Amino acid sequence: MNHWLHGMFTALVTPFDEDAIDYGALERLILWQIAQGADGIVVGTATGESPTLSGSEREALCAAARRIAGRHYPVIAAVGSYSTAGTVAEIAAAEKVGASALLLRMPYYNRPTQAGLAAHALAAAQATGLEIILDNDPDRCGVEIAPETLEQLEGAPNIVGILERRGDLVRCDRIARVRDRRFMRLTGAADTIPAYLLAGGCGAITSVGNLAPHWLARMDSAARSEFYGQAQILQRRLVPLLDLLAREPDPVLIKLALSMLHPEVGATCRAPLAPPRPDIVPLLCDAIEDLPHPLAGMAMKAARNGPAVAARRA
Repeated sequence: MNHWLHGMFTALVTPFDEDAIDYGALERLILWQIAQGADGIVVGTATGESPTLSGSEREALCAAARRIAGRHYPVIAAVGSYSTAGTVAEIAAAEKVGASALLLRMPYYNRPTQAGLAAHALAAAQATGLEIILDNDPDRCGVEIAPETLEQLEGAPNIVGILERRGDLVRCDRIARVRDRRFMRLTGAADTIPAYLLAGGCGAITSVGNLAPHWLARMDSAARSEFYGQAQILQRRLVPLLDLLAREPDPVLIKLALSMLHPEVGATCRAPLAPPRPDIVPLLCDAIEDLPHPLAGMAMKAARNGPAVAARRA
């Protein structure tokens, strides 16, 4: 039987109006994610520019997401810093405002040992009754959770899975061998989704879900129905967009594309993220136009008529 955390989850951007969180735009984006078939949203990730958010902003963002999405729609809060005590405080705040579950990022900058990672995760698990997905992001954190460390966490029943940012299929199998297959494995690499599901993964948490939630839902459905050829075709259609999005730091181009699809949503990112190069705008128009999205054609026509405006909005 599938767990409720199986599926396609969107690492949601945090929209800004000048330097403040734009809650009107946030509502539009969340309701669109629900209508387009996303299985849930994750707030406060790097895609959501979490390093630039204050503690009170992260709490308010999660509270607003819960209010907008309703009681039963999954709203996962990304929590965690290089301080275990600070992480426990973030967990308490997220639980207070109604998070459905937690995505626990590993400590960054101070690069703890495997023993330190295990102690950090156990302290987080003991601080809450919410289910926890570990966020294995060695590119940002400088450390990687070893599969053997996951074995040491079996005594924490609310640590229910792991997000593998690189989508490594070999690690996916190794994790299944040290933990049983009920321990959930999700990929954060959108270019690995069909292969990762075939290898035993249960879903994905991606930033591209901001732009193509319905497309990812179709891919997930095809893979689960064992229509792997169809899932691979859907995957290949995403490759040009994924390649383009990687040319600027996340979520610079995601936000620009969202501002094309949803004119009410601004493309502003907080410093130190800078606006994208103007020459990327027409390329982004081409990539978005290929999305199976009822707004894409009209949005791209408007963007092509005024690409300089779209670039300035970023």
